[in-house]
Amino acid sequence: MSHLSRRVIAGLVTSIAVLAALAAVLVSTASGASHKASHKKFTVALVPGDSTDPFYLSMEFAGRAEAKKLGMNFIWQGASAFSPEAQAPVLSALLAKHPSALLVAPTDPNALTSILKQYKAAHIPIITVDTTINDKAILSARITSNNAQGGAAAADACATAMKGTGAAAVIYTTPGTTTTNARGQAFVAEMKKKHPKITVYTEFDNNTESTATSQVSSLLLAHRDLKCVFGTNDYAAEGAATAVDAAHERSKVTIAGYDAEPQLVTLLRKGTIDIIVAQKPAMEATIAVQDAYDVLTGKARKVKKSVQLANVIMTKSNINKPSIKKWIYKS
Repeated sequence: MSHLSRRVIAGLVTSIAVLAALAAVLVSTASGASHKASHKKFTVALVPGDSTDPFYLSMEFAGRAEAKKLGMNFIWQGASAFSPEAQAPVLSALLAKHPSALLVAPTDPNALTSILKQYKAAHIPIITVDTTINDKAILSARITSNNAQGGAAAADACATAMKGTGAAAVIYTTPGTTTTNARGQAFVAEMKKKHPKITVYTEFDNNTESTATSQVSSLLLAHRDLKCVFGTNDYAAEGAATAVDAAHERSKVTIAGYDAEPQLVTLLRKGTIDIIVAQKPAMEATIAVQDAYDVLTGKARKVKKSVQLANVIMTKSNINKPSIKKWIYKS
């Protein structure tokens, strides 16, 4: 072999070695980048309807635990009043922090759409929990309890206690609240369909216990055949219980409430109220955080657009059963 051929071969070998080394570096760099991307620290934010309500505190507890399990940061930020006027500034301030995903319990089905569209424009997935909005197109998912089922169950229980006759009352919270509206409407529809001899009166307490107390006191005076009051959330039921006790009508009036917050459960155990329709806020938050993680990690196809969780009926006779007791809200 000539000296020239040897030099050519040597040069080729050297070039191949250099290219192999360069390829190894590129593969290593790409692998490192991919590994780093797969471990990006996401932040999920949960904005409750009311930051002091045990229902939402149960959501915070479960949502924080699930985020930690999935390796995500968790932000809990809300107003102490259930209103769009109080919630809108919270959402605006949070948007500046640009969380990876937003979980929110809207306090109005329309009033917050504008700010939520800003989240959508910023490519922040939005998942509603408990309540929702009318513009479903901007949502990645919505999770709530089966409010119609709960309202109908309350109506049937009241009708049984009333023996199919007399008057009943529904105490709603604020007009436009999707969850409580669905419960009350289902109660009214169930009575009309299955128990037509029962007259139903309705009131809105603006999510204030003292207002519910005043309204039920007036109803008791105006309608001597009032035999049942259905409070569509905990404040409404507690207010109704106060009014009925003050009027010394406890033996005559059945009270059905919504939400297994600790104070309402205490009233159930005492016999001050008769029925609680309990939701599963902890499960709602857990599913929402899981859904957010799936959307953020490219698994959006796994996420159901709408989830409705079955309610649990609590009574004095079953409240201490483990399968029922576990749904009592945090405080």
